[in-house]
This record gives sequence, C-alpha cells and structure tokens, in this order.
Amino acid sequence: MKFSDRLMTGIMNTAGKVNDNKIIQSIMDSFVVLNPFIILASIATLFTSLICSPKAGLATVHGFEFLVNFNPMFSGIYYGCMNLIALLLAHNMAYNMAKRSGVEPHFGGLLGLVAYVCMNSTNIAVQGQEGVFAVGLSQDVTGSLGMFYAMVIAVLTIMLYSRLNKVEAFKIKMPDGVPANVGKAFSSLIPTCLTILILAAVRFAYNSLTGSELSNLIYNVLQAPLGSLMQTPFGFIGIALFAGVFWILGIHGTAMTSAFTRPLFLAALTKNIELVNAGLAPTEIVTKPFNVLFGGLGGFGCTLGLIVAILLVSKREDERAIAKIALPAGIFEINEPIIFGLPIVMNPIYAIPFILAPVLGTVIGFVATKIGLMPYTYIDVPWVTPPFINAFLASGGSIMAAVVQFIAFAAIVLLYMPFVYISNRVYEKSLREDASENSAD
Repeated sequence: MKFSDRLMTGIMNTAGKVNDNKIIQSIMDSFVVLNPFIILASIATLFTSLICSPKAGLATVHGFEFLVNFNPMFSGIYYGCMNLIALLLAHNMAYNMAKRSGVEPHFGGLLGLVAYVCMNSTNIAVQGQEGVFAVGLSQDVTGSLGMFYAMVIAVLTIMLYSRLNKVEAFKIKMPDGVPANVGKAFSSLIPTCLTILILAAVRFAYNSLTGSELSNLIYNVLQAPLGSLMQTPFGFIGIALFAGVFWILGIHGTAMTSAFTRPLFLAALTKNIELVNAGLAPTEIVTKPFNVLFGGLGGFGCTLGLIVAILLVSKREDERAIAKIALPAGIFEINEPIIFGLPIVMNPIYAIPFILAPVLGTVIGFVATKIGLMPYTYIDVPWVTPPFINAFLASGGSIMAAVVQFIAFAAIVLLYMPFVYISNRVYEKSLREDASENSAD
C-alpha cells in the first residue's frame, strides 16, 4: 500500500473513532440543546445593558425612563438561562452519556445533576461577616466557571454508575407482584448510593488534603489554560487549519473540532455576557459568535467569498451555475451546496484558499477588536443569520463590526479570485486536450 493510501486510511480511521466516541458525541449533543437558552440570555443582556439600564442606553433618554421598570424581568431571564448553565450542562451531559452507556437517560441526567451539586461546596462566605456562611451554591459553581467541571463530573458519574449497576450483588430483587417501575427504582438504589458516596469521598479527601475545592483544580488545569490558548492566534488559527484539512478530505471538520471548541467558545461568550451585565467591559475576543462572524462567512471555509468570486470572474458555466444555486444558501451560512456541488472536497485548486480563508477572516476580526476598531462580541445570534446583520447584532448594535466584517469578506473574495482564474485555465486546458484527442481520432 502506498504511503498516501496508508495516510488516508489512518486519517479516516481516526475520524471514525472520534465520531464514534461517546464522550465527544455527548458533548456535542449537550451544547446543541443549550443554544436557545444562550441566545435568549444574550437578548436579555441587550435589554438590561442597552435598553432598560438606569445607567446607560434608551432608558436614560427623556420620555423612556419607564423602561427601567422592565429591567428586573430581563435580569431574571438572564439569570435563569445563563447563571444556571453549569447545572444544565451537568444534566445534559449525564443524560447523553447515559443514553450511550445503557443507562436510562432521564435517570442518568438527574444522577449527573445531583452528583455535580454534591461535588461542590454549599457554604458561601458572607461579605463583611468573617466566619459567617450562607448555605447554597455560588455563581462560580452554577455559571460558566463550572462548565468543564460539570462535564467531567457528569462523565465520571455515568461511567461509575454503569459499572456498579452491572454487579448483580448490588441489585435488590423485589417480589414478582411489585410494579416494574418500583422494582427498577430499588434495583438501582445501591449503585446510585455508591456512586454518590464514592464521588463525594473523593472530593472530601481532596479538600481535606489541599484545603481547596476539586472544582478549582479542574478550572485551573483544564478550563483556564485551554480558554487562554483559544484567545491567542496560535489557538484559533490551529483549530481553523485542523478543521479545514478534514473538510478537504471529505470529513466534517467542524464536527471533528466542535467537541473541543464549543465549550471554550461558549465559556468565552458567557464571560463577556457576565461582564456586560455587571457594567464592565468584555475581555474575550474569540467567542462563539465571533467565530461565526469571521471564520464562517457563508459556512466553514468562508465559501460565500468563493461564490462571489466565481460570479465576478469565472467564465466556467458549470461553476457559475453551481454558484448561483449555492448563493441563497450561502447567505444563510449553509455551504454544503458549494462544498459538494463544485466540489471543494478533494479539489487541489480550491483546497488552499478554503483552508486559509477562515484564518484570514478571523485574523482580521481579531486585530480589529484588539486595536479597538470594533467592539467585543457578547450577543449570541442564530447561526443562520446573514452576514453583516449578524455582526451588527453580535456586537450589541455596532456599525463598525459590520464594516470590519465586510472588510474581511472583501479580503476573502480577493483570496479566492486567483484560484478561480487557475480553475478556469485548468478547465480550458482540459477542453483543448480533449478536442485535440477527438480530432486525432
């Protein structure tokens, strides 16, 4: 077997294993369910910070002071959607893990949620009152800071429970006349108790030995370093290149990377939302909407730029026909028609710009945000929102964000243009060669 064939086989096998991994699949499914709540929290933030805020925005304009009265309503919506995100994630992750581990999903979701709560401190220090504690869960536990810890605990909970539940000695047998649902509840009693006790004992032991919470370890070792890496060019460029290579090979590159990037992008977004709600300036550039605005103009590969480049300079009727068909979908961030219709997959001409376009767009957006040309993104918008509109909304209503996105789009069109010319020349050459062969015959 040739080296190229072995390499392709190895990549395909790796991709298959990643796609079949139940932890990765559970992460992807868990975050998809959270999207409506994140968008709703973003909308609520827009109202609390720009419309109903007593300090700035429309409510400070004469005649609109009454809008301040609606601020508590939108603050409550924000709190319910965003400040409980770690709890929602603990349930969703455990639910999806249970579904793939032979455990009843609804029970698994509840078990993961309970386990996560048990794995955190319920004592909250009261400010200004030394030695006085309130009982409850802090926002660090329920909000975005607890996201990775929630996922880790959910996975460990279901893995441990599924193993214990297979031990026949731990199953309580009920008489035949007992209803099935009651018998099932008693059958899972000992594995459930042991799962919670073992996990709680691990947390207690760590806390006793270090004086710190296990959640701090997960945050400091996993979430914080990965989050910081994603906010650097090395991080977001590396992810874009990695995903692009898989797309060219015919593998859904976004699916391959989303299990890693979604938690990081969402954590960055929620941090910005929390800062804006607290009246502070956001700090994270690379967020979930930012990645869509500049790394996915028309879908991964920024293929809306390719469509426009083809319509502007291509003389190939087949490419122009495909571009016209793909344009409406591309405007709404759907790029499968152009990826598989052109095709881009395994296309040596368009592979280079397809991989580089997201890098170019993201770098332009990153630099523009860094130097203050456009504001940080803190509003999550549906991914099918057309370009320029999504930039305006994601930045809290900034025209400059839409302008910067247009600059990035124009640069991407220019990046694709030389390769469209090359595609035309290669096509014309093949036509001449075919005509020459036919005339020789």
